[in-house]
Amino acid sequence: MIFLFYPSKETLEVSLTGSACALKCAHCNAQYLSNMKSKESILNILEKNPNKFKSILISGGSTLEGKVPILEHMDFIKKVHSMGLTLNFHTGLLSEEEIRTIKPYVGRISFDFIYDDRVIQEVYHLKDKTKGDFEKTYLLMRRIIGGRIENEYGYPSSRVVPHVTFGLKCGEIDSGEEETLDELAFVKPTLLVINVFIPTKGTPFENCKTPDLDKVLKLIDKAYKRMSRTTTLFLGCMRPFGQYRDILDVEAYKLGVKGFVLPSRKLTELLASNGVEVKTINECCALI
Repeated sequence: MIFLFYPSKETLEVSLTGSACALKCAHCNAQYLSNMKSKESILNILEKNPNKFKSILISGGSTLEGKVPILEHMDFIKKVHSMGLTLNFHTGLLSEEEIRTIKPYVGRISFDFIYDDRVIQEVYHLKDKTKGDFEKTYLLMRRIIGGRIENEYGYPSSRVVPHVTFGLKCGEIDSGEEETLDELAFVKPTLLVINVFIPTKGTPFENCKTPDLDKVLKLIDKAYKRMSRTTTLFLGCMRPFGQYRDILDVEAYKLGVKGFVLPSRKLTELLASNGVEVKTINECCALI
């Protein structure tokens, strides 16, 4: 079975900090926050559209410590949770206290697993953090929040879902991605979401090239060969559109990827022509 995700239909996205972000990462520069709703807008939408939405991505701008200031917004979190919505947290480097505080409200945590000191310090501007801090936080989240869970489709998932992004160094792919996959193969997540860097207008990296497609596919092939016994692979919402996505999606499917957010038409046509069983889900891919 292949999973196709169209999250905007039933998942809302909130930035707890509005457009504010202290880090101003080189690949984002708070541009992605502009597409998210404010807390007030979210509550208004939910009031006017009862039962339309099932989940919320809880995100926002980062502090200088590399985390969304989650504890400042617990009233909002408790309120939307009490309305029966599933909460998918994207929060960065939370402390043990913060993880334990949000645990009762967590449906999932989408965690950026960055195992490349150059990316951490030069792209994310976290000068005093290392890959060890990201791995430690991921494993701490997994221990506190909980690990493997089963879903109705027979695919194992986890309440803490690591995400990796290929090409964050201005489109460059080097040994950092290889080492990241090696470490993920060691810690054995049940689900891994793979993203691909997009040069984004309004950021220092807006004129960078998209990552070399052949190199991206080689990394996906490596991930599948190293991890397929323990880990299901999805392609996430961040990856270039157009012909790039057409080729990437089709070739990634051939390499063993099982889920695609906003899949290309080329892929959906291929799946239909081959009679592949498809499950369409209108929420974030981490929520499976």
